[in-house]
Amino acid sequence: MLNHWFYSHSTWEVAVAVCSVVVLLPLLGLFLFHRLVDWNTREEDTSMIGLSYALCGGIYAVVLAFVAVGTYEAMDKSSTIAADEANSLGGLAFDSAGLPSKLGARVREDVNKYIDVVTQKEWPSQQAYHMEEKNYEEGWAQIRRIGLDLASFEPATPGETTVKAEMLRTSDDLFSARRARLLAANAHLPDAVWQMLIFGLVLVAVYVYLFGPHSYKIHMAVTALTMLSIGLVFTLIIALDYPFRGDLSVDDDAYLGVKEVSTRAFEPGSPTLQ
Repeated sequence: MLNHWFYSHSTWEVAVAVCSVVVLLPLLGLFLFHRLVDWNTREEDTSMIGLSYALCGGIYAVVLAFVAVGTYEAMDKSSTIAADEANSLGGLAFDSAGLPSKLGARVREDVNKYIDVVTQKEWPSQQAYHMEEKNYEEGWAQIRRIGLDLASFEPATPGETTVKAEMLRTSDDLFSARRARLLAANAHLPDAVWQMLIFGLVLVAVYVYLFGPHSYKIHMAVTALTMLSIGLVFTLIIALDYPFRGDLSVDDDAYLGVKEVSTRAFEPGSPTLQ
């Protein structure tokens, strides 16, 4: 339910919601803590608390940065996976020029149909996180059709033999890249990591409460700014957690680019057909 809300709204809306919760709840906690624990008691031990907080805060910052970098690397890797799949499609389309004209035209048509399936059906499903197998059966069917056409083709010349071998290898790469994309679309941070991050956030808030500054307003401001900075990192992690889901996700430009370039290359009168 919460995940659905996060990824059905813009990143800025999510940032406002997350930061509001992360800032307002600790401020409410500080208000209650300030009433229950005397300021003088906290002020006397501020130096010791500061040393302990530096260690605790440093460890939490390292963990938070590690998780944020990990999600960014996952997003970057997912972009590479999508590009590899698109490149394999481009290789099939352009290598089809070495096949007999009818077979070559059929392979290019199947490649274009596959791109349409990916961009018009699978990409919206990924962004909405509808990862049921039925949403991706048509794409698998197109890949199988391309592979079957190539496997059943009997080359008549050494050149066609070379082209067939290369296209079969590219077809295998396409299959692997597609599988890797679907696996990446399902990948996300385990619940245990989120639980650890939230527990660490509570621990940091308690440490901030234990300080005894002379100004209550300054204490509130420091708490709010500390929580705000953590809330922004939380927003970044949420936005990058599912590489193919939501507003900030891997796009399908690579596939559309392959279709556009291959269509132009095989237009009547193009150098490819001359």
